[in-house]
Amino acid sequence: MNQVNPIKLDDCFTKDNDLALMNGVQALVRLLIEQAKLDKKNGLVTNGYVSGYPGSPLGTLDLELGRARKHLDLHNIVFQPAVNEELAATAAWGTQMLGLYDKPEIDGVFSMWYGKGPGLDRAMDALRHANMGGVSSKGGMILAVAEDPIGKSSTLAYQSEQSLISAGIPVFYPANVNEVISMGLQAFALSRHAGICVGLKITGDTADSNAVIDMGLIRPKILKPDNPNNVHVNRHDPALDREAALINRRIPASKEFIAINNINEVIYNPIDKEIGIIAVGKAATETIDAFDTIGIKSPNKKGVGLFACKVPWPLINQEIISFCKGYKEIIVIEEKAGIVEEQVAHILFNNKKRPLLSGKIDAISNELLIPKTSELSSDIIADCLLKKLPLQLTESVVPEVKSVSLGDNLPPVSSRTPWYCAGCPHNSGTKTPDEEVVGIGIGCHSIGYFLHPEKLTNFSQMGGEGGHWIGRAPFSNHNHIFQNIGDGTYAHSGSLAIRAAVSANVNVTFKILYNDAVAMTGGQQAIGGATPWNISKQLAAEGVKKIYVVSDEPEQFQETRLFADGVSMYHRDDLINVQKEVREIKGVTAIIYVQTCATELRRRRKRGLVADREVKMFINPDVCEGCGDCAEKSNCVAVKPLDHFDGTKKQIDQSVCNKDYSCSKGFCPSFIGVTSSKSLEIMKKTFPSLPLNINNLQNPKEKIKDIKNIIMAGIGGTGVSTIAAIIVMAARIDKLYAQSMNFTGLAQKNGAVTSQIRISNEKSLYTKSARLPNETANLLLGCDAVVSVSPSITRTLNNKKTKAIVNGRVEPLGVAGVHIGKVVDDQLLKKHLEIHIKSDNINFVDISSLAEALVGDTVSANIMMLGLAAQNGFLPIDISSIEKAIELNGVAINQNITAFRWGRLLAENPKQVFQAAGLFEKKVKKESVENYISNFSKVLELYQDKDYSKKYNNIVKKVLDKESKLFKNKIELPLTRKVALTLFRLMRYKDEYEVARLHTSGDFAKQFLSNNKEAKLEYYLAPPLFSKIDKDTGHLQKRRFGSWMFKAFKILSKFKFLRDTKFDLFGYTAERKSERILAQKIMDTIIVFTKNLDQNNHKKILDFLEIPLSIKGYGHVKEKNMKLAETKWDKSLEKIIKSTSLKKSA
Repeated sequence: MNQVNPIKLDDCFTKDNDLALMNGVQALVRLLIEQAKLDKKNGLVTNGYVSGYPGSPLGTLDLELGRARKHLDLHNIVFQPAVNEELAATAAWGTQMLGLYDKPEIDGVFSMWYGKGPGLDRAMDALRHANMGGVSSKGGMILAVAEDPIGKSSTLAYQSEQSLISAGIPVFYPANVNEVISMGLQAFALSRHAGICVGLKITGDTADSNAVIDMGLIRPKILKPDNPNNVHVNRHDPALDREAALINRRIPASKEFIAINNINEVIYNPIDKEIGIIAVGKAATETIDAFDTIGIKSPNKKGVGLFACKVPWPLINQEIISFCKGYKEIIVIEEKAGIVEEQVAHILFNNKKRPLLSGKIDAISNELLIPKTSELSSDIIADCLLKKLPLQLTESVVPEVKSVSLGDNLPPVSSRTPWYCAGCPHNSGTKTPDEEVVGIGIGCHSIGYFLHPEKLTNFSQMGGEGGHWIGRAPFSNHNHIFQNIGDGTYAHSGSLAIRAAVSANVNVTFKILYNDAVAMTGGQQAIGGATPWNISKQLAAEGVKKIYVVSDEPEQFQETRLFADGVSMYHRDDLINVQKEVREIKGVTAIIYVQTCATELRRRRKRGLVADREVKMFINPDVCEGCGDCAEKSNCVAVKPLDHFDGTKKQIDQSVCNKDYSCSKGFCPSFIGVTSSKSLEIMKKTFPSLPLNINNLQNPKEKIKDIKNIIMAGIGGTGVSTIAAIIVMAARIDKLYAQSMNFTGLAQKNGAVTSQIRISNEKSLYTKSARLPNETANLLLGCDAVVSVSPSITRTLNNKKTKAIVNGRVEPLGVAGVHIGKVVDDQLLKKHLEIHIKSDNINFVDISSLAEALVGDTVSANIMMLGLAAQNGFLPIDISSIEKAIELNGVAINQNITAFRWGRLLAENPKQVFQAAGLFEKKVKKESVENYISNFSKVLELYQDKDYSKKYNNIVKKVLDKESKLFKNKIELPLTRKVALTLFRLMRYKDEYEVARLHTSGDFAKQFLSNNKEAKLEYYLAPPLFSKIDKDTGHLQKRRFGSWMFKAFKILSKFKFLRDTKFDLFGYTAERKSERILAQKIMDTIIVFTKNLDQNNHKKILDFLEIPLSIKGYGHVKEKNMKLAETKWDKSLEKIIKSTSLKKSA
């Protein structure tokens, strides 16, 4: 490695030659820097200006501009974030008027506006004025339009050309990252030449891609035609003069510039012509991939031509006529509407010898050819070409016939959809009384649409929140609605909707979700955003009748005088009651819900910007019943299932927990808060050191013959995109060409995230799509097994060549048991994957557990997987280059390199790694029935005494004997196991004595206390004899008890001998009485079952036992589950009675 010019992350902003890694967003930043350098070289004294509003797929452009501030300052480029897109466009046009009204010391200002598709629509009035009015000859104005063609992070699937064309704005369409800078420079040059705004269409495939760019090739030679007359910005001309300037001078001058600079490119131009293809933007690279897919390695030899249309509008007549000449048929391949196709038809119409023209419709069959909706890919294009080319070409091009899917008989796997982050304020702030239907809005809170769509209305445009209700209200049977609106949207334009609602005098409560960050696009501050108190004053001034402030920390607002008069303050625990009160108030009301974005709060804590919370929350699984009330109360993804000896319990994943503590609201005494005077130093474990033999491992770098294709699948927020960036950076260090494309958007919020990586020795890589064509993946890194079997991944897998490493720990879909959240069977996932990859080529390994044990964080699992892949020889990159890329990434360097090296060792010596992690002893064989029963029996003896345990054993033993006589398989005996578990659960009802015992001498307590001897503990309890009752719910209220409670537990646990005696004060509560009755009832029922057990009723009895097993929880939660069980109990018994001679005495 060259130490004189070491590789840096900001090479993309500084290097003028050599290779540099950049993504599509960074390419836009470099474009501004490059324009400044070009002006300086040409003797111009210019400044730059950039303004806009973030939106997918340019959601992080403002963050990149902020990070590159020192580079921008060096070149006098001003970055000015905007309140919204419309005002940003107005400001950008303002820079072009500098010479009209001022006496500047510079020649001009080149400006860039940016925004996503719907933002373009919002800004069109301003942009139309700009384009009609003209731009400066030494300035220039380009528009970076972010396009989301499938609506993955938008309310609409979008295409920008129509809006731009309607205003007479030329459209440039870079196919990939490699073209953004060069085409951007051409766009600026055109803008100056013709006095016109120029659109730069940036799709997600470009913005979300990383690529190794040859910086010596980013500067195109720009030719300038003769200067046109009177095309630049002037003082306010009459409307018809401006129209004439645009139509008669600027657009013709634009065409002349595009033509002389040959921006569009003929890729293939055969001598013997059959079919000519005009592919627009990224479709050109996808068409080249499609040729490979269908077996056309040399299109020129097959009579197939290809015209890469990089400027969809305006087309240059002579270019189209020249390219189309001699072909029998022209096929126009473009995404969505046929913008180019219609122009081609118009250009060729008067030609006497014009070819057939196919595009959206096949000219011969008159059937649909190129899809009119969604997005294109190389595979879709390949299918379209196969409909056309076999008619013209030799029989050598034959598509491979795919067999019927072997997975047709497998149950489907649910998709991993977005979910709120751990501790997200929207878990609490968006809750409403059960019967309410809420107006949805733009922002992370819209994730609620995936979770409970029946409770949310249709989307509006950003800033239109509440507008639907203004129209519905006069005709609705509802008298009032709640409308969610984010603080970013409020600052952007949402305040106008509130003003409109006040004007219309409708009954609506706006819930302004103040999260102190624009979390959807990277955690930025809302531009123009106000403090909660200033928002309250604005609302009051607009005429809002009543304003409430609700917060997780209302004590932070001690200076209530800062707020508008009459504002009421509440804790978030009171939110439901506040909403019940406010909906009765006539007119417009507001709730300002204040709680910082959990992800942003985590970042600030790491950076020391805000104090960390000292308490870490744990769940004692011995006390936990697995009822899920904590998950229901918190809706938090950090609350996860835990396999326990008596069923599935809950645990808190400390790797993702953001210390919101709302899980502790679950009505359960299992929660333990842990803190220390040493600021949680006691929580920092020591981890095993890497063995010395790590230094002896070889570097098994794989050689590249063609293109190495890698597909990654994982969960948003776990670093999948970071791993992809590390791989591509390592390729750059090795002087390879590489590109990766990440599919994120809203999905990064705990949903599916995928990364596609392509590595090659050749620059020709950039003539190919960033996406992997079907069945071309050499390697699958399955960071999440659920996403790994999704169609977007399995389409890339190849049974003959794909190798796979898949994380064996399957994370729940969202929050298991809440809304659509659930657990997915890992064996089902394996079967689905084995349809597409040979089982010998799949390595399922519980990487998450290894990472947690060896480096202390499940987030490190992905980097450990990278080490495993590298050492297996699946990557064409040096080990040292990967480690250097990890260093350059700059995050948790030591931890990540350690995880990477453990992964390498896992490839060579898995036994050694599992032993170091303490996981090697994991049992493979199923535990014998005798041991299974014995374990429960021992616990019951600790619970009460030997007699109680013996009573249990006697009942279960009879079931064991009876079932053993009926069935030959003595290992399984499912009914005996189910009876043992059910009877254990109901006989060992967790009263105060048992909870006290489990918190002081249970398995978890003993292990936890031995590891944390100096810990300060607190417990979250609702003792039935001492707790207050919530006046609204009628439930006992939990409260926090200090460390002294441990001693109280110690004492209380010794009084278990009082259980079920007249001296048991706790036993007189309704809950304990019902538990004793239920325990006796199940004992009697099992005894009757045992006497009448046969092969006919065996399955029905098994099913019946699921009913008592569903009775979980404490207090009102258990009571509710008991009532639900009662409704099923008799009906299920009837089925058993009908199939046998079983007496109804059960």
